[in-house]
Amino acid sequence: MQPASANDVAIAEPGAWAASLGERWKYLQTSLATETAENRQVYMEEELRRALLATPAAKRGAYLEALAARYPAWELAAVALNAPAAAARQKPDEIIAAFLQLVPQLSDGQRAAVKQKLAGLGLVQPAATPIEGEALTEVQAKLKLEPEDRIDAQALGRVFAVYVEAMLILDQLAWNVWRNAAPKSAIRRDTTQGDLRTVTRRALAGDATLPANQVQKQIEASRLLIAGLLAGLGPAGKNFSRRYQQYYTPDAIREVLRAEGGGKSDAQCWKKYTELATQLSETVIEDDVQEAVVKYAEDLMRSSAK
Repeated sequence: MQPASANDVAIAEPGAWAASLGERWKYLQTSLATETAENRQVYMEEELRRALLATPAAKRGAYLEALAARYPAWELAAVALNAPAAAARQKPDEIIAAFLQLVPQLSDGQRAAVKQKLAGLGLVQPAATPIEGEALTEVQAKLKLEPEDRIDAQALGRVFAVYVEAMLILDQLAWNVWRNAAPKSAIRRDTTQGDLRTVTRRALAGDATLPANQVQKQIEASRLLIAGLLAGLGPAGKNFSRRYQQYYTPDAIREVLRAEGGGKSDAQCWKKYTELATQLSETVIEDDVQEAVVKYAEDLMRSSAK
């Protein structure tokens, strides 16, 4: 009894589809026993093409993966290349068109296998480096690499992942500190296109709706903020020192007493110091330091934006 066609099986079940097609292949092998191995291969490939055409284009990858898992020895990606008899009945343009239509449905593993086959035939020239053109020039300039210095693709990916993780953590931390330190500041994190993780992901995916300089713009804003917060620590110390000397040194105390019409005795100076020292609370000191850091960071970011 002839087995059911793969097209008769519910196409929502890739496993059942693959099993049905396998039964069809077995039937063809038996019924075509008198044919040459080459002709049997052609018929099996034609059966595969008919079965694929009956499936939704968006789901063909899943069906091919199910088929490859069931029959790992079957070279799905090389149908046209390994079937000279079938190719003889098709024009080269037709074979190429059919191949290109199949490629989007292949898994990553199948794509890699196809690339290797095409490279072996001399149709694909392996890239000397994982990046080229302007991107390569920028990397060489930033790292002071010579043109002949090799860039390994796997190493590039690992190093990029390390830098991305560090930058994402610093970006989140810096803006959280800024939000708490300067809640009323007009300078805010740009999230119109998403956070830094989102815009990086969109840029790597080639999102045409993302402004070309968006990643650079957000990283630059975070860089300036981090630089401002760190550099502002110096002025913060000077600001507190200036405040202390203005109000709490012996000479400053005497000036206050003179302005109030009081005496200059040590006892009076000590009394005035004790009175003024109540202003040296932890909150006042913290506010002074924080205000100086915020002001320095704001000035830096505003001047760089001009």
